Amino acid sequence: MSRSYELLEHTADVGILARGETCEEAFEAAAEGLAEILGAWFPGEGEERELRIEAADVDALLAAWLDELLYLAEAADAVFGDFHVDRVGQRELSGRARLAPRAGRELDGQHVKAATYHRLRVAEGEGGCEARVYLDV
Repeated sequence: MSRSYELLEHTADVGILARGETCEEAFEAAAEGLAEILGAWFPGEGEERELRIEAADVDALLAAWLDELLYLAEAADAVFGDFHVDRVGQRELSGRARLAPRAGRELDGQHVKAATYHRLRVAEGEGGCEARVYLDV
């Protein structure tokens, strides 16, 4: 199984159901889903930035990962070119995001305020890892 994601419909939010052979791949797929929702997905562009995220548990780690990416996009007025998660632990994540200046590009996406804890779930099983998160739009 390679990493993948699908967008989920919700009344006031938008969801991402991400899958991967590992939780690292599922978190990467969730990040790609977020970038698509923002209209800020430009594969291969930009420079890598090292990231280290801490949270209370692996579910909260998914929300914190996406919130950190939202912060970076907003603070740096940037778009995303790639994501690589080196390690997902029980309370911390280490990885990289490739960022490029938005450079006046009109982004065809939705504004996302934050990841929510509504139905937030990361589950590992025989078929790999599945991560579900809803975003406040």
